[in-house]
Amino acid sequence: MSRRIRWAAGATAVLGLLPGLAACTPGPWPMIAVRSVGGDPVVLLAGCDDFQIDRISVYPTSPDPTESTDGPRRRIERTGTVVPDSMPLFGPPPAGWTVTDDGLTEPAPGGLYGLGAASGTDDAVPVNFTVEDLAPLGPDEVLVGRSGSRQEKVTEQEFRRRAGQSC
Repeated sequence: MSRRIRWAAGATAVLGLLPGLAACTPGPWPMIAVRSVGGDPVVLLAGCDDFQIDRISVYPTSPDPTESTDGPRRRIERTGTVVPDSMPLFGPPPAGWTVTDDGLTEPAPGGLYGLGAASGTDDAVPVNFTVEDLAPLGPDEVLVGRSGSRQEKVTEQEFRRRAGQSC
Protein backbone atom coordinates (compact mmCIF):
# COMPACT_ATOMS: atom_id res chain seq x y z
CA MET A 1 0.00 0.00 0.00
CA SER A 2 1.41 3.44 -0.89
CA ARG A 3 2.11 6.13 1.70
CA ARG A 4 -0.65 8.32 0.22
CA ILE A 5 -3.26 5.56 0.64
CA ARG A 6 -2.09 4.80 4.22
CA TRP A 7 -2.25 8.53 5.08
CA ALA A 8 -5.76 8.85 3.62
CA ALA A 9 -6.92 5.76 5.52
CA GLY A 10 -5.49 7.15 8.77
CA ALA A 11 -7.06 10.57 8.22
CA THR A 12 -10.42 8.95 7.49
CA ALA A 13 -10.20 6.94 10.73
CA VAL A 14 -9.40 10.07 12.77
CA LEU A 15 -12.20 12.07 11.13
CA GLY A 16 -14.59 9.23 11.89
CA LEU A 17 -13.88 9.69 15.62
CA LEU A 18 -14.57 13.44 15.66
CA PRO A 19 -18.39 13.29 15.87
CA GLY A 20 -18.14 11.06 18.94
CA LEU A 21 -15.63 13.38 20.57
CA ALA A 22 -17.71 16.45 19.81
CA ALA A 23 -20.72 14.82 21.47
CA CYS A 24 -18.83 14.34 24.74
CA THR A 25 -19.76 16.64 27.58
CA PRO A 26 -17.53 17.50 30.48
CA GLY A 27 -17.82 15.30 33.53
CA PRO A 28 -19.28 16.50 36.81
CA TRP A 29 -17.74 19.63 38.32
CA PRO A 30 -16.05 19.47 41.79
CA MET A 31 -18.11 22.38 43.10
CA ILE A 32 -19.67 21.17 46.39
CA ALA A 33 -18.39 19.95 49.72
CA VAL A 34 -20.05 19.22 53.06
CA ARG A 35 -19.07 19.81 56.69
CA SER A 36 -20.70 19.99 60.08
CA VAL A 37 -21.21 23.30 61.87
CA GLY A 38 -22.59 22.94 65.38
CA GLY A 39 -23.70 19.39 64.51
CA ASP A 40 -25.67 20.50 61.43
CA PRO A 41 -24.65 19.62 57.85
CA VAL A 42 -23.59 22.63 55.76
CA VAL A 43 -22.91 22.57 52.02
CA LEU A 44 -20.02 24.63 50.63
CA LEU A 45 -20.56 25.96 47.12
CA ALA A 46 -18.16 27.06 44.42
CA GLY A 47 -18.79 28.23 40.88
CA CYS A 48 -17.35 29.44 37.61
CA ASP A 49 -18.53 31.88 34.96
CA ASP A 50 -20.19 28.97 33.13
CA PHE A 51 -21.21 26.94 36.19
CA GLN A 52 -23.32 28.64 38.88
CA ILE A 53 -25.20 26.22 41.12
CA ASP A 54 -28.96 26.65 40.91
CA ARG A 55 -30.22 23.57 42.75
CA ILE A 56 -29.09 21.33 45.58
CA SER A 57 -30.55 18.00 46.68
CA VAL A 58 -30.03 15.67 49.62
CA TYR A 59 -31.33 12.13 49.31
CA PRO A 60 -30.91 8.70 50.92
CA THR A 61 -28.46 6.52 49.03
CA SER A 62 -26.74 3.17 49.23
CA PRO A 63 -23.07 2.17 49.18
CA ASP A 64 -24.03 -0.17 46.32
CA PRO A 65 -24.54 2.01 43.21
CA THR A 66 -26.73 -0.69 41.61
CA GLU A 67 -29.20 -0.62 44.52
CA SER A 68 -32.06 1.88 44.32
CA THR A 69 -32.98 3.75 47.48
CA ASP A 70 -36.31 5.34 48.26
CA GLY A 71 -37.02 7.79 51.00
CA PRO A 72 -37.66 11.43 51.71
CA ARG A 73 -35.55 14.03 49.95
CA ARG A 74 -34.74 17.69 50.29
CA ARG A 75 -34.35 19.99 47.30
CA ILE A 76 -33.35 23.64 47.39
CA GLU A 77 -33.44 25.85 44.29
CA ARG A 78 -32.01 29.27 43.56
CA THR A 79 -34.65 31.92 42.90
CA GLY A 80 -32.31 34.92 43.05
CA THR A 81 -28.91 35.78 41.66
CA VAL A 82 -26.67 35.15 44.67
CA VAL A 83 -24.84 31.87 45.26
CA PRO A 84 -23.42 31.95 48.81
CA ASP A 85 -20.12 30.31 49.78
CA SER A 86 -22.08 27.98 52.08
CA MET A 87 -25.57 27.28 53.40
CA PRO A 88 -27.22 24.89 55.86
CA LEU A 89 -28.71 21.79 54.27
CA PHE A 90 -31.63 21.77 56.68
CA GLY A 91 -33.68 24.62 58.11
CA PRO A 92 -34.53 27.83 56.28
CA PRO A 93 -32.49 28.51 53.13
CA PRO A 94 -30.73 31.85 52.60
CA ALA A 95 -32.40 34.73 50.74
CA GLY A 96 -32.75 33.99 47.04
CA TRP A 97 -33.22 30.24 47.60
CA THR A 98 -36.37 28.22 48.22
CA VAL A 99 -37.09 24.69 49.40
CA THR A 100 -39.03 22.82 46.70
CA ASP A 101 -39.08 19.40 48.41
CA ASP A 102 -38.93 19.26 52.20
CA GLY A 103 -39.59 15.56 52.77
CA LEU A 104 -36.19 15.10 54.45
CA THR A 105 -35.93 17.38 57.47
CA GLU A 106 -32.72 16.05 59.03
CA PRO A 107 -30.27 13.22 58.47
CA ALA A 108 -30.70 10.13 60.63
CA PRO A 109 -27.72 8.69 62.49
CA GLY A 110 -26.33 5.76 60.50
CA GLY A 111 -28.12 6.83 57.31
CA LEU A 112 -26.11 7.32 54.12
CA TYR A 113 -27.00 10.42 52.12
CA GLY A 114 -26.07 11.78 48.75
CA LEU A 115 -25.57 15.49 48.25
CA GLY A 116 -25.94 16.69 44.68
CA ALA A 117 -25.92 20.06 42.98
CA ALA A 118 -26.41 21.25 39.43
CA SER A 119 -26.18 24.24 37.15
CA GLY A 120 -28.59 23.96 34.24
CA THR A 121 -27.94 20.49 32.85
CA ASP A 122 -24.42 20.14 34.31
CA ASP A 123 -23.92 18.32 37.59
CA ALA A 124 -21.46 18.81 40.42
CA VAL A 125 -19.56 15.79 41.72
CA PRO A 126 -21.92 14.36 44.37
CA VAL A 127 -20.79 13.77 47.95
CA ASN A 128 -21.96 10.77 49.98
CA PHE A 129 -21.92 11.25 53.75
CA THR A 130 -23.26 10.09 57.07
CA VAL A 131 -23.67 12.16 60.22
CA GLU A 132 -20.85 10.05 61.63
CA ASP A 133 -18.55 11.05 58.72
CA LEU A 134 -19.05 14.74 59.48
CA ALA A 135 -18.59 14.62 63.27
CA PRO A 136 -14.78 14.11 63.36
CA LEU A 137 -13.99 16.78 60.75
CA GLY A 138 -11.81 19.63 61.98
CA PRO A 139 -12.88 23.28 61.66
CA ASP A 140 -11.18 23.66 58.26
CA GLU A 141 -11.98 20.17 56.92
CA VAL A 142 -14.71 19.18 54.46
CA LEU A 143 -15.81 16.08 52.56
CA VAL A 144 -15.68 16.18 48.77
CA GLY A 145 -16.96 13.58 46.33
CA ARG A 146 -14.80 11.22 44.33
CA SER A 147 -15.54 8.67 41.65
CA GLY A 148 -17.24 5.45 42.64
CA SER A 149 -19.48 6.96 45.34
CA ARG A 150 -16.51 7.65 47.59
CA GLN A 151 -15.65 10.78 49.48
CA GLU A 152 -12.40 12.35 50.59
CA LYS A 153 -11.52 14.59 53.53
CA VAL A 154 -9.66 17.76 52.46
CA THR A 155 -9.19 21.27 53.77
CA GLU A 156 -11.62 23.96 52.67
CA GLN A 157 -8.68 25.68 50.96
CA GLU A 158 -7.96 22.51 48.94
CA PHE A 159 -11.65 22.21 47.98
CA ARG A 160 -11.68 25.83 46.76
CA ARG A 161 -8.40 25.32 44.87
CA ARG A 162 -9.73 22.23 43.07
CA ALA A 163 -12.98 23.98 42.22
CA GLY A 164 -11.09 26.96 40.82
CA GLN A 165 -8.86 24.71 38.70
CA SER A 166 -11.89 23.11 37.06
CA CYS A 167 -13.13 26.45 35.72
